[in-house]
Amino acid sequence: MKAEAHEEFRKKLTAQLSELTEAHLDHEKQIGESHTVRDFVGADRAAELENLEVDASVTESEINLAKKIQHALERIDNGTYGICEGCQGEIPTARLEAKPSVSLCLPCQEAHEA
Repeated sequence: MKAEAHEEFRKKLTAQLSELTEAHLDHEKQIGESHTVRDFVGADRAAELENLEVDASVTESEINLAKKIQHALERIDNGTYGICEGCQGEIPTARLEAKPSVSLCLPCQEAHEA
């Protein structure tokens, strides 16, 4: 992969990380402003607890994606971006464009998920 392509992916990843960080801070603020479990009473208790669980899940997903993006940026820095960490083959550009933070080609990703 050419250096120009690496820089384009770096820009995409950096922008995505910035947006993700902002969204994560918003979610953390919402969770922090929410009630404690003891504050939930009556019919709203189940709904509020479910909302807290969803918010916590979203926050966890944001943290995991941020780690993947940071890993991808490190791979750009060390020259291994676009190389599958499973088989060491080249990850197709179309896959990287669709999901710039990936570190596995599709066959290795499918094997990993199986």
